[in-house]
Amino acid sequence: MSSIDNLAQLFMKFPGIGTRQAKRFVYFLLAQDPYFVESLAREIAELNKSIAQCESCFRFYPRTGVTNLCSTCAEDADNTTLLVIEKDPDFDTVKRSGSYTGRYFVLGGTIPVLERDPSSKIRIRELLARIERGAVDGLSEVILALSANPEGDFTREYVAKTLTPLAEKFSISITTLGRGLSTGTELEYSDSDTLKHALKNRG
Repeated sequence: MSSIDNLAQLFMKFPGIGTRQAKRFVYFLLAQDPYFVESLAREIAELNKSIAQCESCFRFYPRTGVTNLCSTCAEDADNTTLLVIEKDPDFDTVKRSGSYTGRYFVLGGTIPVLERDPSSKIRIRELLARIERGAVDGLSEVILALSANPEGDFTREYVAKTLTPLAEKFSISITTLGRGLSTGTELEYSDSDTLKHALKNRG
């Protein structure tokens, strides 16, 4: 294969990118000046060096070299609630809305409905460990803030069922977002008012 095909194959690994879009990205790069392409390549190469993953909530954050926690987990917050979200963009959406002041946990995605090994698709073991640690600090509620689509629903049911024994042991309630998110909506694309309403009416 040519360099065009090789690069297109890499772009196709991006979420929602098909063959036509991948080729369009490649031809776009070919039409740019060399400085732009070099800058892009340099930033990609530096990404793993400058960005770390929080050992508590598992979101990505700018590496400081001082701590293994992101700024949100390192700061004082409400330890009684833990908001479980799918991915990093969901964190940005919730944080921007100003509707939540507790702790976070990034699940790492959702589970395909026909998946035979659900635990391999999300951070369920890490979540169980996080809840057990949180119970010591007064955790009393785990909020499952997942997308309102088939995979989100399936993941929500699996996570709730898996967490139930531990939640009962520590008297922790498991809640989900209330009405507000339309069916088929990903949390990432929800507006602030909708998200505030869904959090307020969780149950």
